Amino acid sequence: KLSAADAAASVGVTQVMSFAVFGVLVVISAAIAGSSNAAKALTPPHWAYIALAILVGLALIVLALPAGRKQILRRVVAVANQVIPRLLDVAQRPVKLAQGIGGTVLVSVAYILCLAASVRAVGGNHIPLASIAVVYLAGNAAGSFIPTPGGIGAVETALSLALAGAGMHPAPAITAVLLFRTVTFWLPVLVGWVSLHYLQRRDAI
Repeated sequence: KLSAADAAASVGVTQVMSFAVFGVLVVISAAIAGSSNAAKALTPPHWAYIALAILVGLALIVLALPAGRKQILRRVVAVANQVIPRLLDVAQRPVKLAQGIGGTVLVSVAYILCLAASVRAVGGNHIPLASIAVVYLAGNAAGSFIPTPGGIGAVETALSLALAGAGMHPAPAITAVLLFRTVTFWLPVLVGWVSLHYLQRRDAI
C-alpha cells in the first residue's frame, strides 16, 4: 500500500508525463493531418473561437481576484512539492522513465485507435486516422476543462463537435463518440467497481 503522499506524487508524475506526451502527439498528428487534404476539414468553427475567448476571460477574472490567485498558488505549490522530487527521482532512472513515457504513449495510441474503430463502425471511413488523432487529443483536452467526474458530458460534447468539424455528419459523430465512451469509460467503470468490492472482501485494500 502507498501512503497518501506517495499516491498523490505518483498521480502528479503521471499527469506531467501525460501532458508532455500529449503535446508531442498533438504536434505529430497535426503535422500529418496538415499534409493531407483533411487539413481544411479541421478548421475550427466560429463558435470555437468564442468559447476560447470566454475561457480565457474567465481565467483572467479568476487571476484578477486575490482569493483566486491565492487558491491557485496554494494548489500549484502543493502539487509541485509532491511531484518535483518524484519526477527528479524517475528522471535519474532511465528504465523507469522509459516505462512511464512508453506506457503513456501506448494508452494514448490505444484510445486513438479505439475512437478510429468507433468512427469506422458508423461509416466514417472518409476520416483519416491523423485527423481522428487530432480530434481525440483536442476534444479530450477541451473536455478536461469542465470539472465533471470522468469528463462526463464534456468529453462527449467536445469529441462530437470535433468529429463534426472534421467532416462527419452530427448523428454518426455522436453515435461514434457514445460507442467510444461506452468501451473506454463505462465498461471499465463496471469492471473496476466489481474488482474493488472483490479486493475489499479479501482485505487487499
